[in-house]
Amino acid sequence: MRFRGGGSSIFLFDHLVLKVMVVVLVIQIGYYYFDLYDLKIFREVKKLGILLLESLGASSLFLAVIYYCLPVLAIGRGIFAISLFLILLFTFLWRFLYALMSKALVNKERILIVGTGELAKKIRSEILENGNDDFEIVGFIDESRDKIGNRV
Repeated sequence: MRFRGGGSSIFLFDHLVLKVMVVVLVIQIGYYYFDLYDLKIFREVKKLGILLLESLGASSLFLAVIYYCLPVLAIGRGIFAISLFLILLFTFLWRFLYALMSKALVNKERILIVGTGELAKKIRSEILENGNDDFEIVGFIDESRDKIGNRV
């Protein structure tokens, strides 16, 4: 995109693979430290977008330090800005599509919880809050007939 038609010359850059690997490694570490591998984040699109921006900002600053210390690894002529935009766009789209596909394609395992006490409530909250939508709580079962129909 940056050089418009000079596609064959892009592979002649010195240390191209090393430069790309450094960028990918730094951005992946940024995603890790900003908890973008947590499945709970997929539910909140706004929070996902904000964390992606923060992660890419921090990664950019860290890459700037790396480029200052090791100028041979620097990516020049506007390529870095274009790549950051594309990384942001494709990461956000992929995570958004993944969240939609996982809801539509995954068969949920149905769970019946035996008991209605505090432990059963804790199990329910753990299942609902862990970010994994693979489980559906069908209900609770108890020995006492007077608790039938009561919400836990």
